[in-house]
Amino acid sequence: MTTLSLLAQQDFLEREASGRDPIKAISELVWNGLDADAITVRVGFERNALGGVTAITVEDDGTGISPERAEQDFARLGASWKRGKHRTDSGRAVHGKEGRGRLRFFSLAQRAQWHSTSATEDGLVSQRLEIHAKSLGRCEVIPLDAPTRGAPGTVVELTLLKETFDWLVTPDAFRQFSTVFAPYILLYPNTKIWWNGLDVDPNVTIDRWRDLPHRVVQLSDRTIDDLRVKVIEWTQGGDARQIHFGGEDAIVLGSQPAHVTAPGFAFSAYAYSSFFQEIADDNLLELDDLNDPDFTTVLAHIRSELTEYFRERISEQSLGVIQDLKDEGSYPYEGEPRDEIERRERQMFDIATYAVNSYSRDFPKAEPSLKRMTLTLLKEAIKHNPDELTTILRAVIDLPKSKQAELSALLKKTELGHIIGASSLIADRVTALGVLRGMVFDSRFRNTVRERGELDALVRENTWLFGEQFHITLAESGLTKVMGRVAEELGSRRGKRKVTKGDGKTGRVDCFLGRSVPHANASKLEFLLVELKRPSLKLGRKELDQVEDYVNAIRNEPEYLHTDTTWNFYLIATEFEAGIEHRFHQRERPRGLFLDGDNFKFWVKSWAEIVRENEARLNFVQEKLRIEVSDEEIEARIAALRQIVLR
Repeated sequence: MTTLSLLAQQDFLEREASGRDPIKAISELVWNGLDADAITVRVGFERNALGGVTAITVEDDGTGISPERAEQDFARLGASWKRGKHRTDSGRAVHGKEGRGRLRFFSLAQRAQWHSTSATEDGLVSQRLEIHAKSLGRCEVIPLDAPTRGAPGTVVELTLLKETFDWLVTPDAFRQFSTVFAPYILLYPNTKIWWNGLDVDPNVTIDRWRDLPHRVVQLSDRTIDDLRVKVIEWTQGGDARQIHFGGEDAIVLGSQPAHVTAPGFAFSAYAYSSFFQEIADDNLLELDDLNDPDFTTVLAHIRSELTEYFRERISEQSLGVIQDLKDEGSYPYEGEPRDEIERRERQMFDIATYAVNSYSRDFPKAEPSLKRMTLTLLKEAIKHNPDELTTILRAVIDLPKSKQAELSALLKKTELGHIIGASSLIADRVTALGVLRGMVFDSRFRNTVRERGELDALVRENTWLFGEQFHITLAESGLTKVMGRVAEELGSRRGKRKVTKGDGKTGRVDCFLGRSVPHANASKLEFLLVELKRPSLKLGRKELDQVEDYVNAIRNEPEYLHTDTTWNFYLIATEFEAGIEHRFHQRERPRGLFLDGDNFKFWVKSWAEIVRENEARLNFVQEKLRIEVSDEEIEARIAALRQIVLR
């Protein structure tokens, strides 16, 4: 008998060997057999008369443990024969490299015995190796006089179990074990792995599987360009939702909870990259709370890809319901999606519709006309306010709380809502610009469009025309009310005192927009004063002097003199009389800047400039989203606006 001693303290070895997951501990022994080129590995459980588990065995028909390998592997931690080897003799991927797996029995049993037969130049040689939990650093090696079997292989026997592991013989335990080794059998179909007499057969346990599209993940100081992700959906449910990590395809080095919303799906994900092998080599991959920044980034990427995958799967499941709605004329979309944005919008709509049809008691029985009205409202909610979709669904159907949480996560906690919301916002702005262009340039409208009640209504609803920072609007405000609003912004009151121009008359502006500018000093404010002129008016000296009078009137007010405010005055028209453009088109000044004071600027702009500047800002995003607005839609908007005024 030979005693092999690991050069490490007992407490260190216990930490290395500890674990809370019995499936993972047994799996390590199975991996050892597969790394030894085993074709068949069997996990068995010995039970007493009452059905309790008293021993665990793992038997393989691999190459066995030779005396030389026993001395190398069982006497040195971290110096396994596999460390410099990436493939077995038959070309299969190798799982272990550190030699820690054999000690994982410590989490299950007080004693482990290896009965192994290997082939040597002198024929078959058998030996028994034994390690006790109280002395993990000692391995007793007992050569046997005669081979214990007629072919190479190893049987590992775990006895004196630390707990009653009766759960290991349940179907749920088999399902969890299968999730670890199913990808391996998919890759190496001649391999057979058994658990308590049950064959781990992917053809039986797997419903479907898919390799996700290859993605590159950019980290702070490196690029992960070899990441591969496989999703397996299981035929039966359970708590299998894990992301398994490996360096090589089909190898599992560690796992983390998936934390991916996938209502109704039993699945496992498998992520492979040399990056995970590096983490496993540092013995970190099995930590449940691993917060390495790079790992966290890659894990977030994988979860995002899985979320997208299951969103598509739910959309696929809804196809039958959607087709029925199309056949009866209840589906509110026509034809094929116009672009990627509408495709995603429809995908989101189909998921929500599937939920409505599945959980509403009344919707499936409703008349087609009522269904179409309900779904049209749902369509508009998705297009204009996707983040509130789950709130709307709760109001429409009595969705179970568990499904509410899953559906909310699927629809809301993704970028899809932001994409749709952004596309809707840009589409609305593109339309507003088209309407503005038609009002001021189209000969059918420009001669009759008025600044009050028509042009200012459009501007009032689209303050972004002058900058995103302006969010407060007051239509047709007199200067007294303007300064009243300024005083309100400043937290003071003006009383009934009027603001007057230099000639003693009160002023009136068409549109006042303003907001507080974010600043360390809370009293720092910015305002925008706009004077609109109808498209048919050719702006001259009179109109220019009128707005300059407004500027001077406000500049003389106490609220203006004693506060930290910035003013932007705009005078906007379609055309200018000859002889005045030189006043606001000057060298070394931005085009259109008429007056530049200590804390105010007076701009004179044409409608063409306003339209052109905004088109330039929106053009890039519009092109990316491929949003187009028809002439018919623009004309309809102008007509609707004029109808509101006529009423």
